[in-house]
Amino acid sequence: VGVGAKNWRIIEQIAKHIDLDWVMFANSMTIMHHPPELLHFMKHLNQKGVGIINSAVFHGGFLTGSNYFDYVLIKPDTPQNVARFKWRENFFSLCKEFEISPAAACVKFAMTPPGVAAVSLNTSKPERVKDNVELVMTEIPEAFWKAMKENDLIHKDYPYVAEG
Repeated sequence: VGVGAKNWRIIEQIAKHIDLDWVMFANSMTIMHHPPELLHFMKHLNQKGVGIINSAVFHGGFLTGSNYFDYVLIKPDTPQNVARFKWRENFFSLCKEFEISPAAACVKFAMTPPGVAAVSLNTSKPERVKDNVELVMTEIPEAFWKAMKENDLIHKDYPYVAEG
């Protein structure tokens, strides 16, 4: 028995009443957005043996170059959206510096919390399946994760990359 949702708090509420075998988070645990309270909940699920599938790790394509954020077209016309575009610009710059594709960085980060058994990558093009597999297999150097923390692109206290 499992459940998936875009709002991880819904999953949290359901898990209080039902013993789940698996959960799927969408747009919740990404390289751009990884709140400590969600990480705490994921740790709790992992301790209970609940499998975790991480989905929508590109924020609807925004983190790979689209102007759709969580499936809504955005422009840098609000302070929040200006910050999102600036974050992405800095992220792309670091990816370029380390010769890492933004998609690979997103996928590998999405797999870092304990308990994440899979990352759901969607494509309507069969020829892209091989590319998706390669994203999962990409090696990301610790120096990249350290630079991400140093540039405030991931939380400095995020425990699953660039420790110590």
